[in-house]
Amino acid sequence: MNYLTLKKLNHISLILSKCFYKVGCFTPGRWPGYFRQKRTLPFLEQIGLELLDKDYTYEGKPLPVEELPVFFMWFQGENNLPEVIQKCLDSIRKNMPGRKVLIITRKNITQYADIPDYILQKVDDGSITKTFFSDIARAALLYKNGGTWADAAIYLSKEIPLEYCEKNYYCPAGIYSEHKKDFRYLFNGTKGWNVSFQGTNQKGFPLYDFLFHYYCKYFSEYNTHVDYFMNDFMMSLFCRHNKQFRELLENQTENNQREFDLALMMNKTLNTKTQNKLEKLLSENFIHKLTYRKNWRPEINGKKTVYSLII
Repeated sequence: MNYLTLKKLNHISLILSKCFYKVGCFTPGRWPGYFRQKRTLPFLEQIGLELLDKDYTYEGKPLPVEELPVFFMWFQGENNLPEVIQKCLDSIRKNMPGRKVLIITRKNITQYADIPDYILQKVDDGSITKTFFSDIARAALLYKNGGTWADAAIYLSKEIPLEYCEKNYYCPAGIYSEHKKDFRYLFNGTKGWNVSFQGTNQKGFPLYDFLFHYYCKYFSEYNTHVDYFMNDFMMSLFCRHNKQFRELLENQTENNQREFDLALMMNKTLNTKTQNKLEKLLSENFIHKLTYRKNWRPEINGKKTVYSLII
């Protein structure tokens, strides 16, 4: 099947799933997701067989956490951050003390990662979307430097324990929330990975070695990604082919399982029930995924909302 045809079919499947989910039909909403996997995984696997079967070493040299950067990407630069994203950046700087937070833009990314010119050209001409480019940038930056990747919409509500970032791989694990009803997580058969906040204490970690070189190979042949969740499909393939990484994921300690729930509360007005729920959420989770695309309001009918506490 032509990859553009596959991309079109996957896009239609994604829309169908969203429509089913919007009206509460969760089981039918999962069916298009299953078919997307069945179509897409063999296609991606065939392209990357050589990389998937490579003998990766997990004996990399761990680096002191304070020497490892934190990557925060905003294509247009720090001077163009929406209000919510600025608060997220402030929270990262506050709650990851002693770490250098690097603001990655289109102009400076080549200072920190060896992304081929043919990929950057496809970003500039729009073949690769800015959203998808973050997947490529994450792999390239963490492969070359190690450290932590934090999506621009990640909000940290308290200081991250030093030991959290001392592992060779870390991310929120065992996530469950309303979002877990979503079809996009179906291909994740372990305790999980999380692309919005993840990292490693070493350079050249196998996962990022695979992802970076896969992207280089894929985009040397194709102009655009075949599926919105292509990065997740690729991680799923890596788990299938790489027993050590699969076991690493399965042995993770569950953490930040309610990562998405703060976003669901933003327009809740502040009362005793809401505040108790918020306190419990913030006491059990320190990583939260927000967005700047929602119409969150600091006040509703004259009453302050949870969003007002964030801004």
